[in-house]
Amino acid sequence: MKRTIRFLAVVMLTMCASGFLFANEKEKKTHVDLAFSVNFNFGCYKETTFSNISQSILSPRFQIDTKIYSGDFLHIITADYFFCRPDSAMTRTTVIYRNYDPLTGEPYYESSNSNLSFHRIRLQYDLGYDVLKNEKYSFYVGGNFACNAYLQFENYPSITGLISIGPSAAYKYNFNERHSILISGSMPFFGYGVRPSFAGCDALLMKYAEEDFIKILTLGNFLSLHNYQALYFDIDYKFKVAKYFSTGAGFGFEYSRIAIPQERPLYFVNGCLKASATINF
Repeated sequence: MKRTIRFLAVVMLTMCASGFLFANEKEKKTHVDLAFSVNFNFGCYKETTFSNISQSILSPRFQIDTKIYSGDFLHIITADYFFCRPDSAMTRTTVIYRNYDPLTGEPYYESSNSNLSFHRIRLQYDLGYDVLKNEKYSFYVGGNFACNAYLQFENYPSITGLISIGPSAAYKYNFNERHSILISGSMPFFGYGVRPSFAGCDALLMKYAEEDFIKILTLGNFLSLHNYQALYFDIDYKFKVAKYFSTGAGFGFEYSRIAIPQERPLYFVNGCLKASATINF
C-alpha cells in the first residue's frame, strides 16, 4: 500500500508540474484543435484469463482528442473507446460445459450461448516541448500519463486496469497554411495495474469491491518493461476547410502485452483508419 501511495504522489507531482508549465505559457500564442474521429479497426486480442485463443476485432472506434499548442509546448489529451463482440468458435456455436453436482459429485452437461463482449477505454495526456522551434516544422519531446482499461464480459467479467507514465514524441510538418501532418508516438515505461488471475472475479477482489472499493488497488502490481510492453503510433493529416474548421484522415497502431499474472498475459494488437473533424480556435 505504501508503494502505491508513493507512486500516486509522483503522478500528482508530475501533473502539477505540467499545469505550472502550461500556466506560464498562457501569455504566449496559443491555439486549440478539438477533434472527433471515427476509426475503423482491424486487429486481434488474446485474453488468456478467459480462453487461450485469439479473438478477432473488426469494429468502429470513437476518439476525441484535444491538441493545445501553447508557445513551445504541445499538450495532447486523448480519450477513445470501442466495443465489439468478437467472432470466434465460442461465439458462433452453442458451447457445452461439463459441471459437477455440488452434493453428489456426479458430472452433468449443460449448454450455453456465448454473449461475449470486449471493451477498450483509454485516457491519455501527453506533454511535449519543441526542440527545433522552426516555423515550417516542429519536433516535440516529452512524456505522457495514461489510464487504460480492457474489459471482457461473458458469464463473469475479466477486467484489467492500468495507469502508466512514459516518454512520448511528436513531429508536425506544415505543408502550407491549410495542409499539415502530425506524427506521434509514445510508450509506457513505469506503471501500476490491477488484473484478476482468471476470468471470474476472484474472491478477494469481490470482497474488497463490497467492503471498501479503494482496497482493490492493493491487489495490483508495479509495471515496467519486464511485464508490460506497449507502443502507440499515430499519423494524422489535417486539411483546413475554413478558419475554425478542418477535416482529416489518419492511421493509428497499438501493441500491448500485459504479463500480470506472468503465466496468463493479455495481448492486444490493433490498427485503425481514421476520419476526423476538427474545430480550431
